[in-house]
Amino acid sequence: MRNPLVVGLAEVKWSVLPEDVLVAFSLGSCVGVALWDPVLRAGVLAHVMLPSSSRRAVNGNGKGSGQAPPVEKPGKYADTAVEYAVRCLTAIGAEPSRVTVWMAGGAHVIPGFKLRGGDIGSLNIQAVKDALERHGLPRPREDTGGDYGRTMKLYVGEGRVTVYSVSRGEKEI
Repeated sequence: MRNPLVVGLAEVKWSVLPEDVLVAFSLGSCVGVALWDPVLRAGVLAHVMLPSSSRRAVNGNGKGSGQAPPVEKPGKYADTAVEYAVRCLTAIGAEPSRVTVWMAGGAHVIPGFKLRGGDIGSLNIQAVKDALERHGLPRPREDTGGDYGRTMKLYVGEGRVTVYSVSRGEKEI
């Protein structure tokens, strides 16, 4: 029997139990990024909200502090989420050279709303890819972009990922 483990907004969870399924619901502009080591049969899933932790260096009175405060949830930002996910796996013996990577989400779900550099979904996608590259991880298999939300599942024992959307059904990526 499968054991679903929900990965909430800005969270990162990992497992080595073959019956576990890591699940990230409601990936609109957020990006789910999954890493899996085939030797250890261990996986990690992050639910990334925003592109970069470096954009939050503001103190309580709205003035720049020169230093970013500590990250309260490592999954909140692409850079900290990927770093934390890699640390989770390498702490138990995974090697980045053999890890498989998937990502899903990054949709443009609020028409007309853009930040400098693009919509939040496309900025999240690029930030995750940049972070993966900085850590020497392979290019991800992906289901990203568009204008619709997704649910992403990592089947830990099998090393496979499915993505579900109301308008497109479920598929393996």
